[in-house]
Amino acid sequence: MSRQELADATNSHLYGAQPDRPRIGGIDAKYIGKLERGIYRWPNELYRRAFRSVLNVDSDAELGFYITRTSRQALVIFEPARLLTARGSSASGTPSPHIDSSGWVGPDQGVDWPVWFGTRLAHATSMIHNWTGEQADTLQTLLHQEIMMFDASAPNGGPAAFEMSRRQALVTLAALPLTLGAPRGFGNSDAAIEFFLSHCGASLTACWHLLKGSDLDTVDRLLNGYLMELETVARRPSNYQGPAARLASQGHRISGIIALHRDHIRAREHHCKQALEYARIAEDVGSRVSALISLASTYFYESDPVRAAETYENALAFDAGMSPLQRSRTRAELSVVYGQLGRERETLESAELAEQLYPQQPEQDPSYLYAEFTRASLTLEQGLAYAALAERRPERGYQQIAANVFARVEHAVQNSVPDRIRYEITNHQAATAVLLDDMEAFEVYMVRGVEGALLLGSKQRRKEVRAAWRLANETWPAEPRLRNLGRDLIPALTVN
Repeated sequence: MSRQELADATNSHLYGAQPDRPRIGGIDAKYIGKLERGIYRWPNELYRRAFRSVLNVDSDAELGFYITRTSRQALVIFEPARLLTARGSSASGTPSPHIDSSGWVGPDQGVDWPVWFGTRLAHATSMIHNWTGEQADTLQTLLHQEIMMFDASAPNGGPAAFEMSRRQALVTLAALPLTLGAPRGFGNSDAAIEFFLSHCGASLTACWHLLKGSDLDTVDRLLNGYLMELETVARRPSNYQGPAARLASQGHRISGIIALHRDHIRAREHHCKQALEYARIAEDVGSRVSALISLASTYFYESDPVRAAETYENALAFDAGMSPLQRSRTRAELSVVYGQLGRERETLESAELAEQLYPQQPEQDPSYLYAEFTRASLTLEQGLAYAALAERRPERGYQQIAANVFARVEHAVQNSVPDRIRYEITNHQAATAVLLDDMEAFEVYMVRGVEGALLLGSKQRRKEVRAAWRLANETWPAEPRLRNLGRDLIPALTVN
């Protein structure tokens, strides 16, 4: 096979024999050449699976990537072997790392977390600096996997030193486009653009992880420092336009999330539309679907279920090219607006289909980093769907179903649920408790919801708390316990 023949055969395997079908990505002869020369060292799993099928081989080793994989892992070793003594301790006396069955090196008990994260950050930065801008999406995948691996190393209880060091490492990655500079002139140097895009890819990966906590303002400041320059690259025809547009689409989706929590709904709509525009430029189905879902959810938060349903249904036009996680998310969120519209059968069918489509290993989905759809998110949407039906059909017991679904989050692993999602569920648990006439449960969830809104600094979460509070006052207008609770909560609820 020539390089072009291999590229064509692989694309056919990835996308079928439909030349007009929207693509998630795609490869060309130039990409094959860079693989052969070792410039691109480790294709993502989607491409490796296609190569194995086209070339009729069983393993990555037969493709020639085995040695490279070992080499890449060497970049992220916890600390150089020369620092370890023969007795398995570092020269400073800090406990040595342990090696698990996969060959990944992680910390042992009692480790010095700032040193551990500093060392991993240094190796990650080295990997970023040696990456090419055309494959920023693959770099994001690798960095995402590394962050998930060191998250998995967190000891029980998540000590303060771990949390602080982790956050500092993520903020440092997120600041790379600022600290190392952006290209000026855009066209004078391909190397400068590649350098910039690799740093933007790393930054956006860190921003997605920071959004799982309460760092909305931090992410906003860092992202605003380079998003316009990234858009400039994305709008100019070049070899880097596609990758830059994919990253710009992610950047606007992140800005849209922040705008929502500041209760700037028009700004969120603008960012979602910009995300959709850059996804079109990139000709990337995953980015386009994610942007459409974000835009549809904007109309949901604006209490416009008709427009939201239309936008979700537009996303379904790309169903054949969606990843499993995106297919599940589209149905899950569509079930909520169907419930608000009183379309009971379609609500139940969509909610059930979302559950069936949700992958058993969502972290392996190609859209996992930016899809913003964890198992907790699925719980949220399913609960909202049943809660919407409960308001339309209170005699059918959907209130209790909604409460049971929301309760799943209380059994989830703590660090597997983003704070934004956890407290959104809490607020809806408070509202559902009112529907069930359960004052005691309402009090518990109400206090948690206020705490969460203050922790996140989120006006959107505060709006949800206020909505639950209004519902409770309408349901129990003369309840003394409600007045007592209000004396503590009303000051927090009235802060602008």
